[in-house]
Amino acid sequence: MTTEATMEAVPGSPAAVAINHLSKTFPGQRALIDVDFTVRPAEVHALLGQNGSGKSTLIKILAGIYKPDPGAEIVVGGEHLKIGSPRESARLGLRFVHQTLGIIGELTAVENVALGTGYLRIGRQFVDWRAQRAKTRRLLALLGVDVDIECPVNTLRPVERSAIAIARALDTESGVSRVLVLDEPTAALPHSEVDALFSLVEQARNVGTSVIYVTHRLQEVERLADRATVLRDGRVRGVTGIREIDRDTMVNWIVGGELAASLPDHLRTLQTVDERPVVLAIRGLASRRIHSIDFTLRQGEILGVAGLTGSGREEMARALVGAIPSRVRLVTKDDATIVDPSPRQAMRRGVCLVLPGGVPGAGSHDLTVRENITLPEMRRYSRAGFIRYRDETDVARHWIKALDIRPNDPERALRLLSGGNQQKVVFSKWLSLRPDVLILDEPTSGVDVGAREAIYELIRNEAASGKAFIVCSSDTEDLLAVCTRVIVLDSGLIKAELAGAEVDESRIVQEMIGGGVSAGA
Repeated sequence: MTTEATMEAVPGSPAAVAINHLSKTFPGQRALIDVDFTVRPAEVHALLGQNGSGKSTLIKILAGIYKPDPGAEIVVGGEHLKIGSPRESARLGLRFVHQTLGIIGELTAVENVALGTGYLRIGRQFVDWRAQRAKTRRLLALLGVDVDIECPVNTLRPVERSAIAIARALDTESGVSRVLVLDEPTAALPHSEVDALFSLVEQARNVGTSVIYVTHRLQEVERLADRATVLRDGRVRGVTGIREIDRDTMVNWIVGGELAASLPDHLRTLQTVDERPVVLAIRGLASRRIHSIDFTLRQGEILGVAGLTGSGREEMARALVGAIPSRVRLVTKDDATIVDPSPRQAMRRGVCLVLPGGVPGAGSHDLTVRENITLPEMRRYSRAGFIRYRDETDVARHWIKALDIRPNDPERALRLLSGGNQQKVVFSKWLSLRPDVLILDEPTSGVDVGAREAIYELIRNEAASGKAFIVCSSDTEDLLAVCTRVIVLDSGLIKAELAGAEVDESRIVQEMIGGGVSAGA
């Protein structure tokens, strides 16, 4: 069994990419620490790790977007890479397909492929459309794909759009395509399209291209990859052949440590929520990525929603209150049923959506703290068309004190506050309505460590007073810090429900990355 250490490449085998002593320091953070990473010719090499492990930083250094700390060496196909130059990365054969693909939907496949290396021309003025079409068909044929190359790509299936992006990356017009980097390639795909994407990856390997496959999903790694490298906290925690390791060991490399033996204190104190009344029942929730799911929420409960990008987790919070196109029936504590509510209708029934402080719709950055806190219910502070400024200020001061918002100035513009204090103001805005349920979307996004703890304490205290929370987060730290129960989404369905001692980082990650939804889900 391979141990948690870096394994040397087979002696004498030339490397498609060899990275040595790669470190990257940002202000206040070391994102990568002395990383060695080797990709062999014509192999699929999985790059694994949680959010914040260093995967994206490594990829951006390869692409020439970031420059590493002094002392790093990157060799591509036997030639030293001039680090920090996107042009040099492309010249040596590094090709990148990001989650967003970089495809323009209104253009055809022919035109999108041409965006990579430029149009083939007759002379200086005219595009050689016949040659351009032939080139596009040839590149797609390498991947075993046959699509209408003359129609706008936004009319094609998602996997066909992925094929066009990969075909463009394999275009050798500007030099050899030695290494193809795929960043979470299945995240935006429907479950039915994933097998077709796997075929594209295998075809790329068959034509001699190495593939760096960035993913969270171990099922995909086990099916596609020859080897895998795991990053955690900026360091390489293990390199292994896929058939030389079991899934449990891989998960432990990714998250570190074994299952927790005891419950956090806040979970012990809130284990009695099963005996409390239901304050919200969700029936038939469906959106673009969510497929008709049901669950309930009890008084004082903090329910976490976990899942990888593309699982439906990122749509859950907004879908519940109709902030994005969705279908749902909400049954509130007084047995009132709301069908397909708007955010305002949900708010009037005691269900409020709290967005991250830095995103549009969360808070109005040019308004003051006072104005933000009282904004959802302005009628309460007006009489005969005039705003009752003193009443507004009294309410704002109450929440500034209750949530320790700094500075304690109700007339300070929201944009002048730190990220953590902005998020507290957003919380105050909705807490002032005395809701039964708060739906939190990425509640600690963009805030520092101290502000995180303050937000966690706020959530726990409000839950202890009887409020219920749904916490939708891509950060397992949020879920572990506050949640009494966690549902894990995969392919738009609830794959697992964890409670009590099961609310553990290893178990959550295992459910997220360990494969597809079971047939009975």
